[in-house]
Amino acid sequence: MSYRDQSAATFRVRSIDTVDLGKKFNLSNYYITNKVNIFNHYYIDSNADFWGYGYNQYGQLGNGINDDLDIFYSVPVKIASDVVSMDCSENGYFCIYLTTDGELYGMGLNMLGLLGQEYSDNISYTIEDYVKVESPVLLMSDVSYARAGREAIVALKEDGTVWWWGQYRSTYSTQKLNKYEDYKHYADDELSWKVQEDDKNPKKMLFHSPKKILEDCKYVTTGNTTGAAISTANELYTWGLNIFGECGTTVSKDDYLRQPQKVLDNVKMVWPEQITFNSEEDEIPDRAQSETTYIFNTFAVLNDETIMAVGRGLGDKEKTIAITGDLEFETTHTYSDIFVPVALAEYSEPETRRVLEKLKWRMSVKDVEYILNKNGIPYSWIPFDNKYSIEIDSSQYFLAFNQNKKLTEIYLQVGGSRNETFTFGMSIEEIEEKAGCDLIAKDNNVYICQEPIDGVYYGFVIYNDKLNGVYESETFLE
Repeated sequence: MSYRDQSAATFRVRSIDTVDLGKKFNLSNYYITNKVNIFNHYYIDSNADFWGYGYNQYGQLGNGINDDLDIFYSVPVKIASDVVSMDCSENGYFCIYLTTDGELYGMGLNMLGLLGQEYSDNISYTIEDYVKVESPVLLMSDVSYARAGREAIVALKEDGTVWWWGQYRSTYSTQKLNKYEDYKHYADDELSWKVQEDDKNPKKMLFHSPKKILEDCKYVTTGNTTGAAISTANELYTWGLNIFGECGTTVSKDDYLRQPQKVLDNVKMVWPEQITFNSEEDEIPDRAQSETTYIFNTFAVLNDETIMAVGRGLGDKEKTIAITGDLEFETTHTYSDIFVPVALAEYSEPETRRVLEKLKWRMSVKDVEYILNKNGIPYSWIPFDNKYSIEIDSSQYFLAFNQNKKLTEIYLQVGGSRNETFTFGMSIEEIEEKAGCDLIAKDNNVYICQEPIDGVYYGFVIYNDKLNGVYESETFLE
């Protein structure tokens, strides 16, 4: 099955060309030379010089200092020479780079020893207490490839061994802490921020320093909570968060797969969470880019070019979890813990709104998630306006549910209304003409129609006299 097969579940990518890998594996083809997050842009130029610009609150530019967030480096800082690949935390915490002679360096936050520096044994509930490594430090030698997660690093050494360190932790949990006999006396946050290594901690995986976890491998990578490696025999190994089978192995009472496990044969490439290598952007975005990120899925391409995926939104197994995105809110999800063929499509913002138009008021959470999953819309759960809500596309859309877990409201911060009747940039007069009613001003630049339009009550956010946000509701917006 190829990425053009539309009979399977569809997942979104920035560029279909990402899965055009060629016939022969060459590790250098997957060097990371351009990367952005919401704080920084890093890149390697044609002379193998490594540059970065943006913010430097953690010392992540490696220029010997750290700065307040009101300091922005608009002129690129030269960080190092003779660099072949690099990567960074999506939250801007740290950056790593690999030199031509196989030395791996890092700078930024020394998160519980991540960058090889001393750390406190005392628990802290803020990253601001971590040591800031303001100049590059050597992390490892004889390295052929390395990748960064949000709070972890995975490295492939020249001898084929795989090394992982840092932490994987998630805001989703199968059970409340009082269900874990050994951890009843802990607060939820206390376990998430616990400093000591503990291979039974239900909230995370943690190694303070590099640990060898595999041998005879040719490729490694990591997402924010799941890692993967391909052996020289083209076998896929995974480890990390497995709450919905995203490692490709049986879901257990432990939300984490703490030792790598072989899950697939004849694998050409693997991506945890997002099918990408280099960033498509060459400027720092004004918001996080999550439109093609699936935090509970892992993707693979087989040697015969079949696109495979595993995790949430696939298969027919069901699982109910107690903690959903930091909310003590039970949700039930479908998943597959074995890899299945899937289709890919390039991301399109108008297509997202067309999918959202399929949603009807009073739909159950389960039915809403089915539509999102089938159409490849990634999402997460958050509190929004004091309601249980689904967040889509980096807070561009919110779906709000009532206490009975029925859909009651949709908020759109890009494009316009789902049916495209009201588009961003419209004036109040243009909205009134389309709506056939006079708008009533409410708080916070919100204007409303008192009567529904085709079964929808609308609220309009007006900024600088132009439409900038749309509320759609089942009932009158107070």
